[in-house]
Amino acid sequence: MSLINTIACGDCREILPTLPAKSFQLAFADPPYWVGFDYGEKTDKDMAFIEPNFLVNELRRIADVVLVTPGMRHFYDYPKCDWILSWNKPASTGQSKLGGFCVWEPVLVYGIPSKKVWQDSFTALGGREFDADFHACPKPLSLLKWLIENFTEPNQNVIDPTSGSGTTCKAAFQLGRGYFGIEIDPNIAELSRQRLLQSQPPLLAVGGLTQRAADGYAASQQSSLFAVGEQPAKVSGAKRRR
Repeated sequence: MSLINTIACGDCREILPTLPAKSFQLAFADPPYWVGFDYGEKTDKDMAFIEPNFLVNELRRIADVVLVTPGMRHFYDYPKCDWILSWNKPASTGQSKLGGFCVWEPVLVYGIPSKKVWQDSFTALGGREFDADFHACPKPLSLLKWLIENFTEPNQNVIDPTSGSGTTCKAAFQLGRGYFGIEIDPNIAELSRQRLLQSQPPLLAVGGLTQRAADGYAASQQSSLFAVGEQPAKVSGAKRRR
């Protein structure tokens, strides 16, 4: 049994330490920026805080290469990276502290990919994904496709510990890669699964788990990770942001 091509409902701070080392070729993380972004009934400041060193260290243990979009304000909270990509967003209306518009975002790179990445600056246009309207801040499919295509090969596996609307999972599958997503919000997790199920052809394996291999993960733990709505009593790697 395997977690590949599934989305788990749970807290990544609990799930990541249980995953075997180097079981993915790429990890992509887009954690909340904790800047007060409006998610309707709450802001991202109300969301669970994932300590940057914990997140990066766990993902580096699990994956060969780790990519993180930290946002502009918390860029320096993250561990020193091996390189920085410039994601250009020429039509962005986000505000910069200089009074104008912020038309780029950093993508932190940890680890050296097995294939050559020819450019460290790229353009991926934003705009909402029509099938991800249930999420307040989904990343564009074009961004994830560029990153996955340039940092992995077909049939390799990608993990997203804060998968949200499931865009990373959708991009990975469309490019012939396996995926594993983790989402803490039970409602968003279910809606992201439905998004993948409704894709043509269906992107989510019918019946939940597939037979494709991600080494060594115990079936007894898999069942607890997929209990929708269950949250762990304690979490590691968590601190209150001041």
